[in-house]
Amino acid sequence: MFSFVRFEIFRSLRNVRYLLLLVIMPVGLYLIYGRTSNSVPAMVAMAVYAAAGGGLIGSGGGVAEDRLRGWLRQLRVTPLADAHWLAGKIVQGMLMILPGVAGVCLAAVTTGGVRLGAGQWAGLAALLLLGSLPFALLGLTLALTLKGKTAQIGLVVIFFALAALGGIIGSGTLPGVLATIQPYLPTYSLAQAGYAIAGGHGPQASGLAVLAGWALAAAASALVLWRREAGAR
Repeated sequence: MFSFVRFEIFRSLRNVRYLLLLVIMPVGLYLIYGRTSNSVPAMVAMAVYAAAGGGLIGSGGGVAEDRLRGWLRQLRVTPLADAHWLAGKIVQGMLMILPGVAGVCLAAVTTGGVRLGAGQWAGLAALLLLGSLPFALLGLTLALTLKGKTAQIGLVVIFFALAALGGIIGSGTLPGVLATIQPYLPTYSLAQAGYAIAGGHGPQASGLAVLAGWALAAAASALVLWRREAGAR
């Protein structure tokens, strides 16, 4: 399984669209807007952008492309077990957050003057890594639900919708019902937990519960869809 994960990660890192969307863009947005004021919240927001996008698109994008090209059928004749394939895609999605998150944090330290304690950095890193799990599972679910290029487009659309509604990109107060549902979005909950840790506080249990709920729901959906896909193969 580890060889499979390593192969998939290197394949994704050669994808120009991945590098542009999930590494260059969050770093660039921080350099444009984050250095002027509120450097720490801007760093957290862009790190959450990278973590959510890396998990969602990092896991789902590869599956959507494999289904489109028939690669999943080819894997059937290899020694890779279906369970190892599923676990490998989840691990891949979580690890794909590292380039973007590291890039944002490095830019914040070198150009934004951000200074956090060792405990805050460690807490933030752990939060972003574990917090990417709901997005990795959601990406897998979407990729197993949609087909072909529709899945690839859908992943990007869902990501930007969650980013905008979760308050990590854009500005201003959401109107009406959107403001009501915002606290229940994984992007918003992950960002709020990140702000708390960066500020030297513990994240609220309600936000962590939202992330756990999304992870459980996406895991259940992904498992059902994976079994269907495995049967089709």
